[in-house]
Amino acid sequence: MLRLLKIEWNKIYNYKTARIFIILYFVLLASMGYLVTIIKPRFDSINIDLARLGAYIFPYVWQNISYFADFGSIFLAIIIIANITNEYSYRTIKQNLIDGLTKKELLLSKLLVSLIFVVLSTVLVFLACLGLGLYYTKNPVSIFTGAEFVLGYFFKLSVFFSVCTFLAVWIRKSGFAFMLIILWRLGESIILALETYYSSSSSYCVSNLLPANATTNLLPFPRIHPQNFLTGQTVFSLGDFRAEYCIVAIAYIAIFIFLSYRLLKKRDL
Repeated sequence: MLRLLKIEWNKIYNYKTARIFIILYFVLLASMGYLVTIIKPRFDSINIDLARLGAYIFPYVWQNISYFADFGSIFLAIIIIANITNEYSYRTIKQNLIDGLTKKELLLSKLLVSLIFVVLSTVLVFLACLGLGLYYTKNPVSIFTGAEFVLGYFFKLSVFFSVCTFLAVWIRKSGFAFMLIILWRLGESIILALETYYSSSSSYCVSNLLPANATTNLLPFPRIHPQNFLTGQTVFSLGDFRAEYCIVAIAYIAIFIFLSYRLLKKRDL
């Protein structure tokens, strides 16, 4: 395993764009605790201080920070896709196989890099949430209430990166793979919107089980109550964590890894 990580590290380290994106992503994630406090959205000539609105107090900080940190995952997705498609573009994949790597080890090396990205991202988000919560919450009682949304962040990243791996292996062209990711996310949103619009017998939509929609249910948009602003109360409330979607996420991770391996195994490289 260490041998595979060393091989992948050398590839990423020698790829300047990947180094820049990784450094940029983790620096932004590590400094998120400070950055979110100086960002004050402007609405109708009024600066909105999210800290005063209760965005960073327990338990709401767990969901709020995890949700917005997810937007940065595109940086790592670019690296994951480029790292795989470059193997085909520069024909290094054949050289790796000639040098003794099996197709299983080749895929495992890519998955290990993705796993490290996911774990490091999750740890940094957890620390950012904990630090902000302790700083802004007066007399915190239940510190870890709502911390399950960080778990949702972990699974959402894991599914997203496994999809990126599959598309990169399947398409072998980074540009087309990125395009398919956009179409995939847009397509699921359209399907869910149509099902919601035409469904009158049930409040539950089957399209919620699709990969992007399922992980979105693990990390939903924070609940906001604007009317509380007038009374000086927090405008946020804790959403519902749907633990059953963790099982759905695990299933999709296994499916996309299996499909990636089948493609590598059957395809003539």
